[in-house]
Amino acid sequence: MLSEMLNRVLIKIGAIEITPGNILLSILIVSILIFARKIVKVKFLPYFRNKYDISDEKWTSVRKILNYIFLILGILLVLVVFGIDYTIIQGDEISVKAIYLLIAILVFQIARFFNWVTSNVFIHSYYQNRDRSNEKPSQFTINQEDSATKIGQYFVYILAVLLFIRMLNLDFAIFHNTLDSGRIITFNISNILIFILIILGARLFIWVLTQLLLYNLYKRDQIDIGAQYSINQLLKYVVYTIAVLVALDSLGIDMTLLLGGAAALLVGIGLGLQSTFNDFISGIVLLFERSVEVGDVIRVGEMVGEVKRIGLRSSIIEIWDSTTVLIPNSKLVNDSVVNWTHFNDRVRHKISIGVAYGSDTQLVKKLLIGITEQSPYILKQPSAFVRFESFGDSSLVFNLYFFSKSYRVIEDIKSDMRFEIDALFREHNIQIPFPQREVWLRK
Repeated sequence: MLSEMLNRVLIKIGAIEITPGNILLSILIVSILIFARKIVKVKFLPYFRNKYDISDEKWTSVRKILNYIFLILGILLVLVVFGIDYTIIQGDEISVKAIYLLIAILVFQIARFFNWVTSNVFIHSYYQNRDRSNEKPSQFTINQEDSATKIGQYFVYILAVLLFIRMLNLDFAIFHNTLDSGRIITFNISNILIFILIILGARLFIWVLTQLLLYNLYKRDQIDIGAQYSINQLLKYVVYTIAVLVALDSLGIDMTLLLGGAAALLVGIGLGLQSTFNDFISGIVLLFERSVEVGDVIRVGEMVGEVKRIGLRSSIIEIWDSTTVLIPNSKLVNDSVVNWTHFNDRVRHKISIGVAYGSDTQLVKKLLIGITEQSPYILKQPSAFVRFESFGDSSLVFNLYFFSKSYRVIEDIKSDMRFEIDALFREHNIQIPFPQREVWLRK
């Protein structure tokens, strides 16, 4: 009796039959969704907001996304209950139905929510906890967080677009060709999207590997920044190489033919690009050998600067006037390079000074050592020392040696020390002579 009453047709619109059972089930579904939305809004969202310090703007954004998700899900379930399945677009190869369109929109909104959770809960909170000891996060950390967030956004949205295309049967062929061997190569929209997803997935995998897994290992074992950079770069090259090969295979490209053709092609290219390949191999040697690392202070020719990046072909050196110089890796491997910080970050510097003959040499030594003891930029250990270098043509030559870690401002430190030397020598009547020559004229 109850079953007959629930299944009795009240209204019939075309093929759609409205029964009491459909109405009650729809009301039940809507009530459950409203109750679930209230629980999420009252219980879960405030918990995440307080725990992860979410801003008002981001808080408003996630609430809108959740409202869209519950609204679209409610409409979709009601349409399924009433059996409403309109075909919006009908063609020879395309059939777009209302339910599929709503599912695609729902998937997109879920992707937005997943991206919000990933970027604001996991990535942001991870960097926030990792750098909690710092009063202000560095620009490098902020750039890393922004980069990871953008990659996550692209990955989630492209995945949503791929599902959207598959659901609505919109997977068109962009390129279609038949080779002489009879092999058919077809590039669909989904193939292109899968190619991009594999590359982005490789980038996400590298981020997880280097920032989540290896970072704690580096910190625990106190591995220096140069070694960290070398390991991370080598992992990037390996992961990207595998990802590109897999991505090309997903496009239907025969990798055997591609590698065979590339081998023959590289022989000809290698003859014309010997210097480029030399730089490439030198870059790999630098990463393995670690004779020059990121953060080292080196001198190449007349240039002195800090190594900022070691790439496959060239390295970036920032010299003291904040100018960026690109140096081919082959110069760092084959030429003579002075590495000031290869084994330690203490560098010995020298100031030469000449005094007049007859000056008190012990007083000169005492005054020079006293200047180094007053400077906060000069290390106490190893201590500074003075060397009586030679008896010059017009002066007694002394060299003041001292150690410092202040590479960038060392010339300013030397300048201040020379000012102090001049003032002290004037105060103690120690003359700094200038070159003199006596010329005898004979009749």
